[in-house]
Amino acid sequence: MIIQVANDKQKIVFDHIWMQVWDEKGFEHEHVDGDCFLFYTEGKAAGTVQFVPFHDQALAEWSDFLHQDAIERLGRYPGQVFIIDKFAISRGFRSSNLLDLLMFSLFEYAESRDQLYAVALLDPLLYRLIRFQYHFRVEKIGPKAMYKGAEVIPILMDSRYFLSRKAELGWYRETAAALYANQTP
Repeated sequence: MIIQVANDKQKIVFDHIWMQVWDEKGFEHEHVDGDCFLFYTEGKAAGTVQFVPFHDQALAEWSDFLHQDAIERLGRYPGQVFIIDKFAISRGFRSSNLLDLLMFSLFEYAESRDQLYAVALLDPLLYRLIRFQYHFRVEKIGPKAMYKGAEVIPILMDSRYFLSRKAELGWYRETAAALYANQTP
């Protein structure tokens, strides 16, 4: 199940999960405004993601990570790019289907808000997993860099490309079917 954080109690759970994962990795905590989501599995809150608008200030903050052509490209789409942030899965749930839920929520978010692109700073292992497990084009838009104590790869996902092919992807259909089946009384 995926829920958008809508109250203080849910926000406390959201913050607890991502902060605990950040602490495990030795990352600094950073609070930004955006749409926060909780992922539930087996009736328990098990993961988080936050989607943050990528505006001019974010472009300036990200400029150290990006190739010049990526900066120019993203600058051409004001209001149609968002950042994937605070993606965290609690330790006991890391081998579950939560990555499918994240990918599903990412593209549902993009579709519902007419977003063309998503950007993220990904762990190199997560980058490989997304490319090879989901067979999805994930474009590197900058060199590997150190960020908050870990190596990251700046990436761009083209939402339009994915959304035009989502019916062909088994993991997407299965995740959608499971989510909608759980919503029926």
